Formats: sequence, C-alpha cells, structure tokens
Amino acid sequence: MSMFHRTTPALCSGAVEATLQVMRFDPATNTQRIDSFKYEKRTEYMVLDLLVAVKAHQDPSLAFRASCCEGVCGSCAMNINGINSLACITYAPVRTAVGPLPNFPVLKDLVVDIKNYFKQYEFIRPYTRQTNKKRFHIQSIYQRYREQAAQLYGENQNTPAAESDVPFRWRGLNVPSKATAYFSLLDRAISDGNKAAGLKVLEAMSKDGVKLDKKASDKIVKELAV
Repeated sequence: MSMFHRTTPALCSGAVEATLQVMRFDPATNTQRIDSFKYEKRTEYMVLDLLVAVKAHQDPSLAFRASCCEGVCGSCAMNINGINSLACITYAPVRTAVGPLPNFPVLKDLVVDIKNYFKQYEFIRPYTRQTNKKRFHIQSIYQRYREQAAQLYGENQNTPAAESDVPFRWRGLNVPSKATAYFSLLDRAISDGNKAAGLKVLEAMSKDGVKLDKKASDKIVKELAV
C-alpha cells in the first residue's frame, strides 16, 4: 500500500477565499513558524500549483522540491493536511496545511534530508538471493543429519556400532555403525526369502563403501543361498 494518496477534486462554485498554511523552518536561526497565504479559489488547484505561485509572487525564499509534476518521481512528497502525499497530484481544499515529511531531518521549509533513505535503498535487491543454496543439497542435508545424530546418540560412523544396535543375526561380526541400516534391510530380505532385494542391498553397500570381512561375507552368502 502506497504511503501517498491521489485526491479527487471538489466542486467549486464561484470565488471562495481559501487559505494555504505552510510550516517554515529557518536553518540559520533554527526556528519554526507557520505562514498563511490567502487566495481566491475560482477553480481547483493542486497544492504544488499554490506553492509555485507563492514562491513566484509572494515569498521567493520558500523552499520545496518538485520535478516531474506527474506523480511519478516523488520529489514533491510532503505532509498535506496530516497525510503524506505528493503535492503535484493532491487537490487543495479551502484550508490547506502543508509541512515537511515526518521522521526526516528538515533542511529548510519543506525540504528534508533523504540521504539515509537512499543508503537503505541501496540494500534492496530486485530478486531473491539464495545465500544458503548449498544447504538444501541432498549431500548437505545428509551430512547435517549425521552430525545431529552423532550429537544426540553419540554415534560415530568410524567406530563399530553397539551390540544392541546390530540385528541378532549379525552380532559379533564387527559391523560398522554406518552400515547398521543396510544390515537391517539385509536381515529383512533374508527373513522374507527375497534374494533379489538382498542382492540390491549388497550392491548399494558396495557403492556406499561399506566393507565386509570374510566371515560376514560367507554368512550372507549362505543365508541368501538357502
């Protein structure tokens, strides 16, 4: 939602005496004041039109910003009747109070210091940056899982698994903890008599670098041959 609002013109019949109040700030004396300007309102005026007329015909010292006059650039942003608006697209009612934008250091009259705004604007990127792209790779996920498992359960893939973690069929065969899951799958395949599944598990173990000693190999071959 934009912080600036476009207003709609009000019906004006005949000449009406209108007032423009401008909040002024003098940096030389560090003082504020409010100047009032009277004018005859015979038609609808934009607030920027009134400010330009005041500067041209009544007070040349009035300071404000303006550029495109089309509501695009935002140079004429100011607080109009309590609402942050653009002076070039805001119609002036009978009583109009104009001040500088709030929460900005005031340089003079309606001109505020926007250097900090542009410093923050430099940090905005027009796209989403994936700074942790590698974190979502399957290798990274698996590695984090292993590290967390080691911290929670004291698991170390370089040391043999506890006797209670190894299926009964393979106890005493020096099974490494990294291969515990493989041996559980192998145990189920043998129990079900599924030789094809057992061979697939052995193939996966070979690709994953899980080594078996001769005693374990002989036992597995006998179990699959049954």
